[in-house]
Amino acid sequence: MGFLMGAFGKLQAGARMRNIQYRLTGVQRRLRSVTRQIGDKEKANQRYMNQLKNNMTMQMNMFCNSVMMQAGLGDYSMAFGNTAALQGLYNQAAADDKFATKYNVAMQMRQNAQMWFTQMSSMYQEQMEAEIEADLQALKDYESELQVEKESLESELKIAQADYEANKEMEKQGPQNMKPDYTGQG
Repeated sequence: MGFLMGAFGKLQAGARMRNIQYRLTGVQRRLRSVTRQIGDKEKANQRYMNQLKNNMTMQMNMFCNSVMMQAGLGDYSMAFGNTAALQGLYNQAAADDKFATKYNVAMQMRQNAQMWFTQMSSMYQEQMEAEIEADLQALKDYESELQVEKESLESELKIAQADYEANKEMEKQGPQNMKPDYTGQG
């Protein structure tokens, strides 16, 4: 009887193992896909944030250049990105009172513009990061669910493998227990 129970149990455990392995393969495939999607989205979002930062910097520079033009310092409008040119402007302002007034007004406007752009850039960046994180959260939650399901299936597979081995051993022991005892001792 142990032989038949072992053989039948082995068949059932084998079928259960194949079913679990099939489901596990599907979960692993979806998990890899979701992980890849998260990585791709994070890279795309990083590129977008860098582009946003560059655009904000470019707008600030354009504004600063227009401030220089409006202050009557049009010839020096490209000096904001060049420290040596700014030092030259400062030296000229120190030598000429009329130029100094224009220079001081332009520098104050530039400083105000930089503060405003920095605040706006920071605020906009924080807002975008929050939106991006909310967008990614659904994928990250799904990834967590798949990871838990994968671990559960791996645990089930180990149990099914142990059951298979136990039934295989029972099947092997069954014929030995069926041998008649010819000694007459019972």
